[in-house]
Amino acid sequence: MEQMKIATEKIVPIDYNAADLPVEIRELRPVVYQEEASYWCLLGPDPQRGIFGNGETVPDALEDWLSMLRKRLTDAGDDDEVANFVRDSLAASNRQVW
Repeated sequence: MEQMKIATEKIVPIDYNAADLPVEIRELRPVVYQEEASYWCLLGPDPQRGIFGNGETVPDALEDWLSMLRKRLTDAGDDDEVANFVRDSLAASNRQVW
């Protein structure tokens, strides 16, 4: 799956290993970046085809993204490249033995 390229100076650092993050965010690592006065969170080639969330704060953007992710997984067809990537990635993370 293609991930949109975002200018480095716009990217907000996230600790994806933080225990308080939902497993979907820890595993999929969507990029969070600042656009003007809001924060955007994206997994995929662009906001239209990818899974996109936004908010006034980083936690708001992550929460919106998680909501959009769950909706996308519910509504997606078999030909949805981003949803298939998400399903495969989450299934693989559940199979890992530590």
